[in-house]
Amino acid sequence: MIKSLYTSISGMSAMQNALSVTSNNIANAQTVGYKKQKAVFDDLLYNNTVGAKGDDTKAGTNPKSIGNGVKFSGTSTDYNGGSITMTGINGQVAIEGNGFFVVGDSQGNGVQYTRKGTFGKSENNYIVNGEGQYVLAYKLDEDGKPDTSHPAGPISIPLGSAIDGEVSSKGSLIGNLSRDNKKIIHDFPVFNKSGDNITMRVQIEQVTELVDPDLPIGSDGKPIFPKDDNGNPIKPEKVEKPVPGKYKYTVLTRNNSKNEKEFTPIADDKAPGNGDKKPTLTKTLEFDPITGKLTRTDEAVVRDPVTKEVIKGGQVDIPFGGDTFKLNLSQLTNLPTKDTLDHKDVNGRAAAVAMDYKISDNGYVMVTYSDNSTRAISQLAVATFKNQDGLMKIGNGNYVPTASAGDPFIGVAEQNGAGKIIGGAQEGSNVDLSVEFVDLMLYQRGFQGNAKVIKVSDDVLNEVVNLIR
Repeated sequence: MIKSLYTSISGMSAMQNALSVTSNNIANAQTVGYKKQKAVFDDLLYNNTVGAKGDDTKAGTNPKSIGNGVKFSGTSTDYNGGSITMTGINGQVAIEGNGFFVVGDSQGNGVQYTRKGTFGKSENNYIVNGEGQYVLAYKLDEDGKPDTSHPAGPISIPLGSAIDGEVSSKGSLIGNLSRDNKKIIHDFPVFNKSGDNITMRVQIEQVTELVDPDLPIGSDGKPIFPKDDNGNPIKPEKVEKPVPGKYKYTVLTRNNSKNEKEFTPIADDKAPGNGDKKPTLTKTLEFDPITGKLTRTDEAVVRDPVTKEVIKGGQVDIPFGGDTFKLNLSQLTNLPTKDTLDHKDVNGRAAAVAMDYKISDNGYVMVTYSDNSTRAISQLAVATFKNQDGLMKIGNGNYVPTASAGDPFIGVAEQNGAGKIIGGAQEGSNVDLSVEFVDLMLYQRGFQGNAKVIKVSDDVLNEVVNLIR
């Protein structure tokens, strides 16, 4: 009877610990990133009688075991993800899948791990958690990829600092140039070296006018197309391009008339303002007085050295701010429909001041500048473990690894088996209250049952004591 008392006491103690685990789960039903636990029990040592082997005359006997109760062995943690709620708050992030955020001190030491992605910034503009620990991340290289060759460290947000402007160096025109319009003008913003936002204007005109230069016999063969004081051509502003094939020329000398030939031209670009004011076009024809034939002796045409000839889609190099702006025209069409001319992929930026920050998807720390542009400066570190059941809870939503957890794999989201990070979101507790209440009732009944056994054992002992009366 005395043994049953101690057995029931062990049962009551185990149920009491299990009730504590369940009550802790219920208490943390609204805790961000909390992972519920389950009580684990083991039976205690047994008093055993060894079984005997049978012989020819009798059968063997089985061993007999009498248990000594139960013990509370500990807890197991359920690492399944909780529900994710979009909050839109800049410093809140959630991991969907496996992995833990990494926090530590200002030197990146004293590392701990957490699923609680509720972060803010310190007075020194570092990203920290609610306990003042620094959130660790990797800096980005020139290609925008995390530099994992160096350890993850604290994230400093450069709020209030200014960045220089970046001169625009490329862009594209897209859409349709209607065949029905003779002139199309399109403006788009670009940035110079000072970071100033200026407008680049592109004017596209159809080739409709032909040039009919007069070349009287006796001229030097160099027709001159006049320019104004700014170096811009005066109408007509089309120049000729050599047309392949054979030519036939007829020279007439009656009545002092001019000798004329009509050529089929292709338009050349206008000369920029810093071009030569009188570029010339040279074509040499050699006259044979015996046969009366004119022979072309050169193929080359001297063109304005600062113009760019564009026959169809391609790339135009435009002098801009001491550099070259590459304008891509390969995505233009020329259909008899309305104009849909637009621009895209124009790089460059204005000088700006860092105003705010947010953590976006996959843990990129984005800085927002005064010109409403954003720039990624780092990516949050994410740790995974071979055996995450070997992690030990230490409070405040943090974990530390034990020997059974193994060394952590520290990288970024969606690497080394890590899940993805969702920006502006919060992971809730994975506690299911309905399950916890059922467990609560079961542990309560277990406690009551063991208490009843103690009462019954006491009654039996009382009867034994009263036998001597």
